[in-house]
Amino acid sequence: MQPRTPFWQRLRRDEIAACQQAGAVVLLPLGSTEQHGAHLPVDVDLVCATAVCRQAAEQTTDFPILIAPGLWSGYSPHHMDYAGSLTLSVGTFQAIVREICQAIMHHGFDKVVLVNGHGGNVSLMATVAAQLTTSGQPLAHCSWWDLVQEEFATILTGDTKGVGHACEAETSLYLHLVGEGVNMNAAVRDDRWPFLPGFDERLLRETGVALPPLLGAWTSGVHGDPTQATAEKGRRLVEAAGGRLAEFCARYRPVDLREAPRMYPARGSVTTRIWGRVG
Repeated sequence: MQPRTPFWQRLRRDEIAACQQAGAVVLLPLGSTEQHGAHLPVDVDLVCATAVCRQAAEQTTDFPILIAPGLWSGYSPHHMDYAGSLTLSVGTFQAIVREICQAIMHHGFDKVVLVNGHGGNVSLMATVAAQLTTSGQPLAHCSWWDLVQEEFATILTGDTKGVGHACEAETSLYLHLVGEGVNMNAAVRDDRWPFLPGFDERLLRETGVALPPLLGAWTSGVHGDPTQATAEKGRRLVEAAGGRLAEFCARYRPVDLREAPRMYPARGSVTTRIWGRVG
């Protein structure tokens, strides 16, 4: 069966229950509200993640895919120098994601996938997924750009064959998905990876040590070349990403997760006493 809409918040409770009985996979888009250079609105990350989820739902006819209400704020302290940026703390972001997922699972949905659109969320969502999975509530996760690594090389024409920030890929998706509010006259190319002022990034390349990026006021707020963006590139990217996500859901859905809790220590074991329970 297919719901009349894949969006959880637009369905009645009986419709959601019917989707659960039909073995629905639930996707939770994760985004952020933050600056994306001078040329893009601040809702880019959630718009892109949600669109990929919608593509996956629309390309799937054998079973329902539901899209839970997306998380519009993420971990973005590295953008706070710019007007319009909002951020959650690490603990708050992880608690919200964890508790939304646990609420979804409470209703009998055992196949939940986080679909992320913001780089600052990556390590934090991975930690939540690890916490839930090791406590017997398996949780899959990806960032939308992970789904189209091969396609970047053939679709993007700029030097950056992937996602930077407010770059060719993100700008192309937004041009295709929304268009309104984009000011391409303000788009600038900036290939410098944004670090602390004066930091020589060659040190990282030559040693393999990592340093978190900071898109502070001393930067353009852009990493990549948005001047190369087109709506057509965005269409191709979102369709490819949605198709890959749909393929994952179809192959993940029949996996039997009922044995998962037995893989981990029983309540009261030494491991549980040391690490505590999640949630």
